Amino acid sequence: MNQSGRLFLLFKEIQSSSERTDCFTGNALVDEAIRTLATSDLALLLSFVRSWNSNAKTSDVAQRVLHATLKLRSADDILRVFEDELAAKSFANAEDVASTTGKTGITAIKELVEAIIPYTERHLNKVDQLLQESYVIDYILGEMDDGMFDASDGDYGMAVDVY
Repeated sequence: MNQSGRLFLLFKEIQSSSERTDCFTGNALVDEAIRTLATSDLALLLSFVRSWNSNAKTSDVAQRVLHATLKLRSADDILRVFEDELAAKSFANAEDVASTTGKTGITAIKELVEAIIPYTERHLNKVDQLLQESYVIDYILGEMDDGMFDASDGDYGMAVDVY
């Protein structure tokens, strides 16, 4: 779990080789692993998701893992992860207690969501733009087919207009 790159490659390989559609990640064992992750490991996974989501090349894996996490874990479970993580950080770093004082799990999860949303919106807008461009290409190809071939000939040869 402490190796972000290897974990990313694992999720990417599972996603690309996925033949099952009944699993969130593409593999039932990985779904079960996410469902049963310890709170500290889940907090680490969500921090990886946040950093993967900030790059367009890795965002598809980040979105799939985030989706799986949100479907497989309850909201209270995820909130508890951040509350436990804040407590662990404050005990581990005595000098950092002042910066975590007054923070709650809700504040920590709000910071995570605020870090994920802008990049997710950017990726969604890019996909939407690509979809719109594909419609334009389909339209142009359709118009080219109508202009090049005469459907009434039946032989799909070039139509020749004689004036």
